[in-house]
Amino acid sequence: MKGKLAVAGITTALSMSAHAQSSVTVYGVADAGIEYLNHIPNPSKQSSDVVRMTSGNIAGSRWGLRGVDDLGGGLKGVFVLEGGMSLDSGGAAQGGRLFGRRAYVGLSSPYGQLTMGRQYNLTFDLIIGLDPMTLAPKYSAYSHDTWLAGRTDNAVKYTGKFGGLTAEALYSFGVDSTIANGSEVPGNSRVGREMSAGATYDMGSFRIGGVYDQLNGTSVANAGKTERRYVASMAGDIGPITAYLGYRRLVSQLLTTMTRTDLFWAGANWSVGQAVRLTGAVYKTNDRTSSKDPMSVVLSADYRFSKRTDAYVNASYTLNKGGSALSANGYDGSVIAGANQLGVVLGLRHAF
Repeated sequence: MKGKLAVAGITTALSMSAHAQSSVTVYGVADAGIEYLNHIPNPSKQSSDVVRMTSGNIAGSRWGLRGVDDLGGGLKGVFVLEGGMSLDSGGAAQGGRLFGRRAYVGLSSPYGQLTMGRQYNLTFDLIIGLDPMTLAPKYSAYSHDTWLAGRTDNAVKYTGKFGGLTAEALYSFGVDSTIANGSEVPGNSRVGREMSAGATYDMGSFRIGGVYDQLNGTSVANAGKTERRYVASMAGDIGPITAYLGYRRLVSQLLTTMTRTDLFWAGANWSVGQAVRLTGAVYKTNDRTSSKDPMSVVLSADYRFSKRTDAYVNASYTLNKGGSALSANGYDGSVIAGANQLGVVLGLRHAF
């Protein structure tokens, strides 16, 4: 009897140990604030100001499930299901998708990770840490080019980490499943195709990265046309200050305007003690096909109450040269063409 109890106890312990090696984590970010913008188009007036509530200012509001299953020998099964949300309305972001931010499954090993599904593109993965505003949804390099923090459907991604080197490659069979004929068209593999490769190297106090990304048209008619991005950026630490410098070149056969542009950015973070972080950055777009060359100057202050909760104030002043229409939040139609715009947002973020 004692022997049977001992065997049962060992079996239970082994079962609990195996279970402990697999986990599912619920996580998320809640970010909302009050924003002021001027020079917004108004049909009844020349322009108007607005004060409004906004969601996802320095980090997109989201919730998600992350899982890992230890298969032994260094091999693990992994998955992520992550949906975006708008705190001001309670609605789903990313066009109402349930898991519009990420949805993938894959395998991880000491030789790298291979995942399949809807995923961040490589410019986001590899450049987010090399932008002074970390590609925030508002008031960052993202305002000048949203594809720097894009997501792609039907994607296979490889990520390998070897010491300070991180290398990634991505292939998408169709970048956007919501577009008619924009995804996995029989007989035409080029429709909506994306191919991308890049790497970062972390030397401790200095980091550098680069990405090449190519998109094909999302219809049979323009599948042979491409949109290519070349991105390079670096960051270096000098005591409590981190300095950034970056460049992105865009060559597009898919856009009707701004088909060849250069985007430059420079900035710095200053960590004041454990709680305060100050940021200043400049983003400049040079349109090689016209005189529309907008520039935005961004200032940010973040106060961390704890590891999970912080308050922030961000300000952006956008100068629209040559009739450009870049608002503080991007090319979203919320500024009069050629008018400069001031944007300020005061917000609160909590991560769980």
